[in-house]
Amino acid sequence: KDVCATGMVCANKPQSIADALQAAGFRAVLTKSETTGNPKIDSAANGYDFSIFFYGCEKNLQCDSIQFLVSFSDDGTNTPELANKWNKEKRFSQMAVDDEKALNLGYDVTTMGGLPAKNFADVIEWWATMLGLAGKFFKENPGPAAAK
Repeated sequence: KDVCATGMVCANKPQSIADALQAAGFRAVLTKSETTGNPKIDSAANGYDFSIFFYGCEKNLQCDSIQFLVSFSDDGTNTPELANKWNKEKRFSQMAVDDEKALNLGYDVTTMGGLPAKNFADVIEWWATMLGLAGKFFKENPGPAAAK
């Protein structure tokens, strides 16, 4: 199985991800997903609460990737057209409307072999940047967070 070397950030060692978030100045509460039982981290940046979900897990352990995710409940403005406009302009994240009409903004990262702390700090910075841009995007395109 994939080993998380000392000093590396790995999905198969969720505490390393929580520690990296905290080192970057973010809150990081390590819990478990209610639906899958896989590890989950709750945090916040740029005025938005978000979660980090763990994927590729075997029996809720040995995960190989993560997804940063913020979800906005349906307020009548969550449309595929809004999500597609975001997706055409942004490279490091994707937006989609789910079956419950919630608008989800996500950023997927694989950690196979581990990521050096500096590289993961850049991942966190990109995610925080995407959240900041989402606020601006919703002000310019009426959406679920226009009031933020």
